[in-house]
Amino acid sequence: MSKLSSTGKVWDALRLACLNRDGWVCAYCGKHLEGADATADHIVPKAAGGKDEMSNLLAACVKCNGMKQDKMYERTLWLHPLLLAGVRL
Repeated sequence: MSKLSSTGKVWDALRLACLNRDGWVCAYCGKHLEGADATADHIVPKAAGGKDEMSNLLAACVKCNGMKQDKMYERTLWLHPLLLAGVRL
């Protein structure tokens, strides 16, 4: 865990709001998130001046969040391939 990791009740509420907004789906790999695997990732890392704000967060699994580290990525909309093929989920 980074020295700059967010903690506390305010962060917990913000993290949960981010996960709910993103449908509990990892923005990087599309994996459904559950329990301890569900994290809120900073788009602009805190080490680079990123803030604990909804506009700077996206849902990510632990693996993807760890691989990203302090790199910046643009938030993109992930759609399930079956949804794109017209299959009702």
